Amino acid sequence: MKKLKELTEKMKRKSSEDRKYVSYEDVPLAEYRDSDPVPNNLTKKFFRVFIIIFLGVVVVLALVNLDKLTPENIYHWFQYDLLGKTEGTGYPIRYIGTSINTENFSLMDKSPVYCSDTSVVVLNSNAGEYQNNQHSFANPILKTDKEYSIIYNADATGYRIINRDTTLYSGSADRKLFDADIAENGTYALLTYGNDYLSTLTVNDRNNNKIYSYSFAEYYVSCVSVNSSGTRAALSGISAKDGGLISVIYILDFGQKTYYQKYEFEDSYIYDICYLDNDKVVAVGDTSVYHIDIDNKNMTELSYDSKNLTTYTMKRNFGVLISLSTNPDGRECDVVAINSEGKKIVDVETGNKILSLDYRSDKICALFPNNIGIYNMEGKEIGVIESNPDSRKICFCDSETLYVLGISNIYQIPAKYKEEK
Repeated sequence: MKKLKELTEKMKRKSSEDRKYVSYEDVPLAEYRDSDPVPNNLTKKFFRVFIIIFLGVVVVLALVNLDKLTPENIYHWFQYDLLGKTEGTGYPIRYIGTSINTENFSLMDKSPVYCSDTSVVVLNSNAGEYQNNQHSFANPILKTDKEYSIIYNADATGYRIINRDTTLYSGSADRKLFDADIAENGTYALLTYGNDYLSTLTVNDRNNNKIYSYSFAEYYVSCVSVNSSGTRAALSGISAKDGGLISVIYILDFGQKTYYQKYEFEDSYIYDICYLDNDKVVAVGDTSVYHIDIDNKNMTELSYDSKNLTTYTMKRNFGVLISLSTNPDGRECDVVAINSEGKKIVDVETGNKILSLDYRSDKICALFPNNIGIYNMEGKEIGVIESNPDSRKICFCDSETLYVLGISNIYQIPAKYKEEK
């Protein structure tokens, strides 16, 4: 046996010497390692350079997006962008609930948000759900401003504050709500029926602490808009005088006990009001648009010249878009754009009935019964996009995307069009 073992070892050694390729079975691991490895100091230098470049990129991105580095946004990025929590199956989708009022379909930043008769839903660009929460409001109204939305139960007391990902707060007002609004910084205002007054405004900060209150004894104030910094508000209301109607606009500063400015209009009813980003105010009435330059205490009226208002959209960063028709049934409408300085910059005949208007990046989109018209700031139609016959409201997301509310579906339409010559 010993001789046989010696003979076997001798044959294996001879076989290994004769082979052109080395067998890893016959050679110890230490003998066939790479004879020219990368030096340790070079590897360490590479990783140091990589880490320095990576940290530099992170710092630059953080400085550029410093205003967006909130805990909510960091959480959202981790949950949804990094982990891909919501993927979605793409548009169109059937919305949850049996009905959505057009005022309850909007964008929170660039995310579609809607409030139906049963649920509050925020969607991503592929129709995935950031959140989907039921509510019990009989008459829900949605107001949005970039990262926040407030949903309140009109003529009741309940309300909610949400961001893109979750419900931040659910509360109840002291009395029934006329209106509500929320600012870019999370400050929100509740306009309620008064107890010993006709109306009362209550303002809370983003932590839901009361910071201001004002009561109105002369007017039923029913509309409120808070400025983006949460320091002032514009409000409108109505009253009777000598058998006629009189409307009012108040400008309130949350650091003052009395109203800051007040404007009255006879025989005019104000539908809505908006505090613009340039510290000016626009209000849409039944016969005119009103523009208020707060710093110069100057009010400008832009009349409809006996035309009928059919729809409107107010944008904090732009001004107001209105649709005017000479026909009582709303056919053959004109698109009119009034900028944040109170100047009429677009007035164009479309020859169509206008269902909805929106603005984004110096472009105006008008939703017609069968298509969407795109206009520039000179009033020239620069393109036409096909739309669904059941379309009711349009939201201009960015230069590439439009969202449209239908009778039972939500559509995403690429903003690709053939420019009209």
